[in-house]
Amino acid sequence: MFNIQFKETQTILTELLGPLQEMGETIDFYFDHVIDGEILNPFLSGERITMANNEALPPEFFKGFGIRTLILDTSHGRLSFSEKNFVDTINRDAETFRWRSLKDDLILDDLNMLFKNVQIVVFDDWSDVQNASDLWDNLRRNVLMPLKRSDFHFIFYLGDTAMRLAFEVDEFLDIVCDFSVHGKVTLVLDEQNIDNMWAMYFGRNANNSILPGLREKCRSVFDLINIEHVLIESFASTILFSRQQQFEIEGRNSRRISNIDKKYFDSGYMLGLLLKMNISHSIVLGLAVSGIYTENGLKPDRRALLYYIENWMSEKESYQINERELTASRSNTISFQFLSPA
Repeated sequence: MFNIQFKETQTILTELLGPLQEMGETIDFYFDHVIDGEILNPFLSGERITMANNEALPPEFFKGFGIRTLILDTSHGRLSFSEKNFVDTINRDAETFRWRSLKDDLILDDLNMLFKNVQIVVFDDWSDVQNASDLWDNLRRNVLMPLKRSDFHFIFYLGDTAMRLAFEVDEFLDIVCDFSVHGKVTLVLDEQNIDNMWAMYFGRNANNSILPGLREKCRSVFDLINIEHVLIESFASTILFSRQQQFEIEGRNSRRISNIDKKYFDSGYMLGLLLKMNISHSIVLGLAVSGIYTENGLKPDRRALLYYIENWMSEKESYQINERELTASRSNTISFQFLSPA
């Protein structure tokens, strides 16, 4: 047995409002650029960062390496790659691109310079990236290891593994664990991922007459993986397993969160990491930013985020009032029946 806590969402939302209000336009700057694939951390100094004089990384970089987002901690990180060599390599080997395609020392020098200045890396769904295991494992060995850093944040998604073999998934999990040597790793899974992974590792020895529930499966899978955080997106809540704690956070009562937009969830989650917030606050920020987009089709900004959080708080308060009234009503009904004559 294990203890999983339900976090009081109302308290978390209340605690988020103050810091978000204080950040002002810096949050708008963050949201304006984070979806573009790379962004300089705007919370490192009080001055607003200008990126007009810095050249963006080529789209081929993100496509080739299966990277969704990079957060950089200095303007020197937004460098001009040896672009022709790199783009030509990606385009030439688009269907079969592997690490051995990178034989140019200039490209490796560029990668070392880039990741020297990276804080957060968000990878695309492993299942959708051609040769992802080869690329990510060699990126770690040939670029991250020489940097001798242990302060990165990495976010991985497994994706749909229906067409993948069990040994491939096992290899991916080994690679994810290896990344934890270089910083904190978050692995994001859904209920289908958990069911498939539990069946792969434990199903053959399980008593099929007594199948474990979702949380028991989550715990079993987490115990296999030596990383900081595993997030499970279930139908109505997000479950966290980490080395220090396990808890569950419910989504908004009037909606379900099974249609979380990954890019926008990442944006909110990373915002919490950059502001050095508690993991529960980072998760709720991810849910809020995703909710702004999926429910209203709006690109998030500070005003929309504050409005969404305030509405969520009002919704939770109304729900709690209704629950108390319903409980009181049931209590009165029971008392009345008890006192009535036979």
